[in-house]
Amino acid sequence: MSLFKPHPYQQDGINWILSHNGAGLFLPPGLGKTGITLSAIKILIDAGEVQKVLIIAPLRVCYMVWRQESEKFNFGFSIGLLHGKDKDKVIAQKHDIYLINPEGLSWLSRTHGHLLTKYKFMLVCDESTLFKNHASIRFKTLKNLLKFFKRRVILTGTPAPNGLLQLWSQIFLLDEGLRLGKNITAYRRRWFMPNFNGFGYTMIDGADEEIYESVNDILLHKSADELDLPEILFNTMTVKLPAQALKLYNELKQDFIAEFGEDETLITAMNSAAQASKLKQIANGSLYDSNGGIINVHDEKISVCDELVESLGGRPLLIVYEYNHDLAKLQNWFKDAPAIRGGVSGPELESIVRRWNKGEIPVLLIQPLAGGHGLNLQDGGCHDVVWYSITFDLELYDQLNKRVHRQGVKNSVTIHHIVAEGTVDQKVVRALEGKATVQDALLDSLLK
Repeated sequence: MSLFKPHPYQQDGINWILSHNGAGLFLPPGLGKTGITLSAIKILIDAGEVQKVLIIAPLRVCYMVWRQESEKFNFGFSIGLLHGKDKDKVIAQKHDIYLINPEGLSWLSRTHGHLLTKYKFMLVCDESTLFKNHASIRFKTLKNLLKFFKRRVILTGTPAPNGLLQLWSQIFLLDEGLRLGKNITAYRRRWFMPNFNGFGYTMIDGADEEIYESVNDILLHKSADELDLPEILFNTMTVKLPAQALKLYNELKQDFIAEFGEDETLITAMNSAAQASKLKQIANGSLYDSNGGIINVHDEKISVCDELVESLGGRPLLIVYEYNHDLAKLQNWFKDAPAIRGGVSGPELESIVRRWNKGEIPVLLIQPLAGGHGLNLQDGGCHDVVWYSITFDLELYDQLNKRVHRQGVKNSVTIHHIVAEGTVDQKVVRALEGKATVQDALLDSLLK
């Protein structure tokens, strides 16, 4: 017997999945969408409407969330992970649920797609924004497999982090183009206009309301207010670049080339994208030179982190970084701080998370791409997250913050931004605010 006792809003989610062959749950992290989905799966399997389930999720979510939640609430599912050298053996075994990351879909389609025809399979896409790029191989591969799934569920808390153009492919996974068009071209033609410079699209006036109306019959959204979470606060800490660093920043911004230091190390940017990346690196305090070496530009941000750690008096702090040289600098400063980063193995990650949630780690370093989804980091007494380097990606930003500000956190959570004055940092913060406006409008429409 399952130990999962749903809140009323969670029961709404269970009922939504049961009553829709294509169901979208847009729930902020912490509202229990894993438990909701497992409960619905249990009912459907017991009723004979579904025999097996394929869950697509980031690899860390496969390792850390679905199996743990199933065991925690005693759902009794047999679960197989389709990853690593034994995945061919696992898929041949009789499991109720198969977990796979998006990168494994090509293997599944190429070697075992025929197995999907033997059973009544249900599809669950945990973090449907993994498929927001309609041109990606993962989306195209899954698109060809959709016919094998009569029931489909998509889960996310950040459906449109960079605008409504990214919504089309996610909705397509549910209805194969019924609501927003059979292809991205049809979607664009109906609700967007090409920009005059030939790059990107601008939404037609009033199109957003039409899009919301078109999809609200298959999407369910609940706000974080359902949990009555403690307050989330935002604190901007501004730093001024030293004269030499500011000179380097302005020269590279102006000319795409600059010299730095007594040895006049040459710093170059080949294009606008490289220039933007290097400007962010200068704002952070370290920089890759043309040979891949690391140049220390300033210590302003690291000093703020140090002051914040001291002010917390031993309470844990989560520091978010972007570049590997940021990690090297932070670990040189905070000698014993572990890092959740790309390349961390499943067992090592489990150990770090367990120690953190026991309050045994005072400073934890985390890279958004590695830890933005699927980790519960709220149990160790952490109420402070500091963005050493702020990302342009609203999805990663929101998801990372919700690793701490979620069900189970005891007190208000403060999100600190370290912003270098007069740099791209300030533009990143403004960009995040603009993208949040679009996404919030979509989610608000689903609450009405």
